Amino acid sequence: MSQRGLPSHFLAAALVTGMGLAMPAGAAGAAEPVALSPHRASYEVALDQASEDLLSVDGRIAVALGEPGDCKGYGIDYRFVARFLKDQEIVVTDQQIRLTESRDGKDFAFDAESFVDSLPDMTTKGTAKTAGDATVVTYEEPVAREIRLPASTFPVHHTRHVVEAAKAGVPIFESHVFQGDADAEKTMTSTVVITPLGTEAIAGEIAGYGGAPSRKAEVSDGASGEDGTGAAGDAMAAGEPDGAPSRDEAAEPQNDAAAGDDAPPVAATPADADAAGKDPSASDPAAIAERLNGLKAWKITESFYNSDSDEDGLPVFETSYTLFENGVTGNQILKYDGYTLKARLSSLELETAPDCPAPAGE
Repeated sequence: MSQRGLPSHFLAAALVTGMGLAMPAGAAGAAEPVALSPHRASYEVALDQASEDLLSVDGRIAVALGEPGDCKGYGIDYRFVARFLKDQEIVVTDQQIRLTESRDGKDFAFDAESFVDSLPDMTTKGTAKTAGDATVVTYEEPVAREIRLPASTFPVHHTRHVVEAAKAGVPIFESHVFQGDADAEKTMTSTVVITPLGTEAIAGEIAGYGGAPSRKAEVSDGASGEDGTGAAGDAMAAGEPDGAPSRDEAAEPQNDAAAGDDAPPVAATPADADAAGKDPSASDPAAIAERLNGLKAWKITESFYNSDSDEDGLPVFETSYTLFENGVTGNQILKYDGYTLKARLSSLELETAPDCPAPAGE
């Protein structure tokens, strides 16, 4: 079962001037500075729109955005474990992704593994470097090869520039992106639509974050589907869904796992699919609200296109999510081919950012 669960907003793509970010005249100069907060977050996942052969889904996404004290770059550790109930069949998938990105956004390393029913399914590993008008992707796995792309932006800088565009009032833009996909030769393009959220709308969504799901903050894009407020279920409360490999069984991230000597280090704290981290208040609704109150936020709708895109102009994948100005993602909708998932923010820890200079050019 295909999963493009990577949240483009972190890793969550690309929006810099010269790489596709079309800002209105004067907007770039007026843009407010952007500071992304290192953090750990987890999301309960459930089925939002069913397909003919998919009865239910429960799972969890966990993501950690790290900024090591050496100020060389950023690290993202992402995991998506889900149990898909089909007619007469249960399939458990586990997607683990480790990314590093240099502070200037020019160098990128990726190491991704996926498992189906605890068995290895695919490994994608390599590096990418942007220089001038091109991004060169060098794969180690699944097959050693080199791909040349139009200049593309990597995940952390995508998030940074989505926020920058939102603050500058840019409603829509398009850009080339690379997030570590196994098929870079298909040349991924992202189209982002930004809608400002008012104070009441932000407060209403924040009210549903944390350990106890709230009806008024149910994740939905207007389509009918399963309630799913118990997403993750009993099995997820104790850890991964039945059948998912444990963190010990799956490969742990290594500082040189997907990078050369010049690549930035991997984030120090990996994201587990069953726990928020060390802070006992991570899933407390009041604590989460305190961490996010007063921040600006936007509803982001992002569509991805490549050479496999529908001839009628339909994207290969689409997601919508709430994005806060510190880079934290709230509730999400993930639209796959034939079904749609919803993800509710269930825990959040903010970490102290090191005292580093702003990325070059900002």
